[in-house]
Amino acid sequence: MEENITNGIAFALSQEFGDEYNIYTESIEQGLKRPCFFILHKGTKYDFLPMNRCIAYYEFELDLIINEKLNQKINSITQRVFNAIKTVDCSDGCINAFDLQLESKEGSYKIQVVYCMSGRFNESGYDLMEKLDINEGE
Repeated sequence: MEENITNGIAFALSQEFGDEYNIYTESIEQGLKRPCFFILHKGTKYDFLPMNRCIAYYEFELDLIINEKLNQKINSITQRVFNAIKTVDCSDGCINAFDLQLESKEGSYKIQVVYCMSGRFNESGYDLMEKLDINEGE
């Protein structure tokens, strides 16, 4: 699922920015072309609920490396990013962002995004009782 979401984020950014920005999902040793995005899956957390249900939180970080210095241009770019990634198609359907945050640090910008999905576990590997007869009074 994490790979599907990563691909969905990359596709959404590509749709929004076209060839303006390079999009990387793997680390690169050399040849970084600015401006660009790095997409990093930070982790997945599951909250288990009764009846084999759970809520999954998929945390991602997008590093935005740009050459812009003007706040107005930077705000415009980050707003476009937020709009592009708030809902992404991850091949199993669309998934919505639960939390979006922007952090600025020395000319680079980190966007934290958490996607949330509920689901049900299909447990197998053991036989369930098919029928239980209860005879009262015997």
